[in-house]
Amino acid sequence: MPFHRVEGWGLSAYAGLVWHTSRYQIEGRENVQQVHAAGRPLILAAWHGMTMMLTGYIAAEEDLSRYVLVVPDDPRGAVLSVWARRLGATPFPISMEAESMVAARRLLALIRQMRRGNSLYLNPDGPDGPSHEPKGGVVFIARKAGARIVPAGAFTATGFRIPRWDRYTVPFPFSRIAVVLGEPLEVLPDADAEQARVVLRERLNEVERAAQELYRSGK
Repeated sequence: MPFHRVEGWGLSAYAGLVWHTSRYQIEGRENVQQVHAAGRPLILAAWHGMTMMLTGYIAAEEDLSRYVLVVPDDPRGAVLSVWARRLGATPFPISMEAESMVAARRLLALIRQMRRGNSLYLNPDGPDGPSHEPKGGVVFIARKAGARIVPAGAFTATGFRIPRWDRYTVPFPFSRIAVVLGEPLEVLPDADAEQARVVLRERLNEVERAAQELYRSGK
């Protein structure tokens, strides 16, 4: 078995243990439901370091067969693709090379999938940072797909934070994990892309703080 498959299986096994033993405090479910009810494509956006916490929320609350997860088109993406498939979602590798024609074609294919009704989980600051600084791709996708972006934040105090650019949180089993889902953000066809990116950054930082507050409140 290729090593990336072994890594992917190990990652998914640990993630499943966390998801099945942890208790989720979720605030803002109605914001995701609002987008689904309107028949609009959904982009669930969160900072990169929250991925393992938030995919647990998706596994518990959403139809994973309708979710696409963007992964880098490199060895890391091969591992994450195995994880996504075992999760029940569809991995979508995209090259991160600047001005790549392959990346452009893949991006258009992703937009077509969303127009057919798939939802997207995306880290606007991934895969290599800088942290908490969204790239323009999420705004472009939202505009072209007619999607609404729901900013998501998550927090737990019981986990290991990998000492790297995103402070990626690996929750321990039996954790309490707080998740906050913000109000949907729509990027209109004539909206200024840079302004939309700034607003998204503010919204993502707001739900990150809200998740920390929800956790500390112990509700």
